[in-house]
Amino acid sequence: MRFLAVLFAFLFPAATVSAGDEEERTLRALLSRGEQEVAMAPAFFDSVPPETLSQVLDGLRDAIGPVARIDGKGRDYVIQSDTHRMPARIAFDAEGRVSTLWFGAPEPRVTDLASAEALLRELGQDVAWLATRDGVVISEHRASEPLAVGSAFKIGVLAALVDEIEAGRRDWAEVVRLEERHRSLPSGRMQAYPEGAPVTLHSAALAMIAESDNTATDLLIDLLGPETVAQKLGLPDGTFLTTRQFFALKADAARRADWLDAAPADKPAIAARAAKTLPALEEVNDPHAQGLEWYLPLDRLCDLGAPLASLPLMQVNPGPVMAQPGQWQNVAFKGGSEIGVLNLTTWLTDAEGRKYCVALSVNDPGAIPDTAAVGAFGAFLRSLPGRA
Repeated sequence: MRFLAVLFAFLFPAATVSAGDEEERTLRALLSRGEQEVAMAPAFFDSVPPETLSQVLDGLRDAIGPVARIDGKGRDYVIQSDTHRMPARIAFDAEGRVSTLWFGAPEPRVTDLASAEALLRELGQDVAWLATRDGVVISEHRASEPLAVGSAFKIGVLAALVDEIEAGRRDWAEVVRLEERHRSLPSGRMQAYPEGAPVTLHSAALAMIAESDNTATDLLIDLLGPETVAQKLGLPDGTFLTTRQFFALKADAARRADWLDAAPADKPAIAARAAKTLPALEEVNDPHAQGLEWYLPLDRLCDLGAPLASLPLMQVNPGPVMAQPGQWQNVAFKGGSEIGVLNLTTWLTDAEGRKYCVALSVNDPGAIPDTAAVGAFGAFLRSLPGRA
């Protein structure tokens, strides 16, 4: 499962600042088939081979068309064409060679909210979205309908943990130890920790949210109890899975069929038996298996995350929103994905103190175009009343 940690980032509009001459010249050259004119630092090509850079630039040129304008300052810029806007970051080494180069997802220009909603509809077979401001719905489509959300279910794990901490039964500094049964597959890094490694609850929660660490997630589920987390998420009896159980069932078609056909009371035992062996990563790269996921409506995700959004650990990974100064006071994010599943959910506070939740879920039998989805999501957020 390709749990989503960070896809791309968007730069939202600030006061227009002309790009520096050298930065603008270089960005224009790269996006107009003039990369041969640009000196790249040797260390850059150690990470990004020339042929890979050429492929990326070709794709961006085709996507956005001719560059009309470049705005920004320092290292961060917004590249504007007649049809798209795209964030970029560039920096030079002491010898004037490009040492940092990054492009975000191209965001289609839209004229109004309806045009942005139309982009969302085209992303897959089943699409839901929701945008609220101070709890009032601005735009929604199928927002109360459960769809597969991948790693976004971890918001429920965090919510259950915060309940325990606020009740005085747990503390962020409490130390728990990693056991073999907690070990899951990436994303994350904790699956490589040695058995018995001590981890604070705060460290586990931070890894679960900021890096979408699956092993950290399963450690916390074990501590809190799967029934507690399932209840917090509002999932039907017997359907809640740890990430290790999910991977084990996805890799074993026979056991998966048994689990899907079983009565709710029998499902946990089947999942537990499957999870005794952790499959290899290559065994779980198939598309989403219908029924084997975490199915949640967007309105529930928004409600669960709203009281958590002010936690600093929720703001380490801004996801598809990289706000320029003055645009958002706070950005919190959690998303999720596997082949055929994508969720993006963000909680934002604007300069006036108004609180937003903006969320998107896409389910499809095939692969979902991540770049197009992130671009459409950015266009949708920008088109919300008061945000243009």
